Amino acid sequence: MRENDIGRALANLRPGTRAKGRIPLGTSASGSELGIPWIALRGATDGPCLWINGQVHGDEINGLLAGFDFINGLDPARLRGLVVMTTTANPFALEARRKKTPADEEDLDQAYPGRADGLPTERLAAALFAAVAEHATVTVCMHAVGTPYEAVPYGVYKVHPDSGFDEAAMIRMTAHFRPAITCRMSVAAGGKELPGNIAGALDYQLLARKRAAFMLEIGSGGQAQAPFIAQTAAGLRSLAADMGMLPDEVPPPLPARLLRATRRGHIMVTQGGFARMGARPGQVAPAGTRLLRIENAFGEHVEDVTQPDDVFVISLRRDPVVHSGDRGAFVAWEWDEVAVA
Repeated sequence: MRENDIGRALANLRPGTRAKGRIPLGTSASGSELGIPWIALRGATDGPCLWINGQVHGDEINGLLAGFDFINGLDPARLRGLVVMTTTANPFALEARRKKTPADEEDLDQAYPGRADGLPTERLAAALFAAVAEHATVTVCMHAVGTPYEAVPYGVYKVHPDSGFDEAAMIRMTAHFRPAITCRMSVAAGGKELPGNIAGALDYQLLARKRAAFMLEIGSGGQAQAPFIAQTAAGLRSLAADMGMLPDEVPPPLPARLLRATRRGHIMVTQGGFARMGARPGQVAPAGTRLLRIENAFGEHVEDVTQPDDVFVISLRRDPVVHSGDRGAFVAWEWDEVAVA
């Protein structure tokens, strides 16, 4: 099915059926039509809308494949409500295998809600945001850490002062995915754990419109990691069951407690050279642990990347080639354990 107006297409989707299409983005210089591909399943009865955004940056693969596995495992006749997946929110970055849109070097997840008459990235954001904000009850924003880094799946929920969602609800949603840690991110506080316009993220702008949304970081970019894909597909099914979208299924018991990061950031490499990992992501590294060992171009040991206090290692550099100022590790400096409601 091809439909320029995704809203009309979803409204006309018959109960118990599946459809696909593209949200139009204009044309390329050669005249090819450009668009954001989507898949939708309409249940036999009315209910909430679970929206999966499979990929934002060009090297994020695991979440996209997990979304495919989840959707392909659903029977629309046994579904309540609507499941929609935008498989690649930034097809330009995906085809180039780059984080940013090649045409303007902008980060899509810092461009929402976008501008229909703006730069290519702003047009991408505007086209997708209008559809998600209109239909989604809950949006799962799939990501992965950059290709040079190693990580295990973890969750991120942003705090918006006007969203109306308490943290207990956000923590419960991420708990379906069994994350190594769930990170609390207060955008309004002006934290600089990441550069750029963090308030322009899809999940944050949906929260501003009182739509539930959160992020998952599904392992490492640039590869398909089968265990993490299966873990995420199972999490999507568990979340859908918890939302009442799978009337025949009882969601599996959630973990009683989760680790929650409350302050996190990057540790930079001081000396250029070649890095070897001394710790593993998804674990606490005691104070003084060598996270990375750096040898220079002459094979000389020039740096140990350490921390004076215990840290939870969220991701760690696996590409050994580093320069001064490169991000070596992403860690939580402060975390606690919270109950899952």
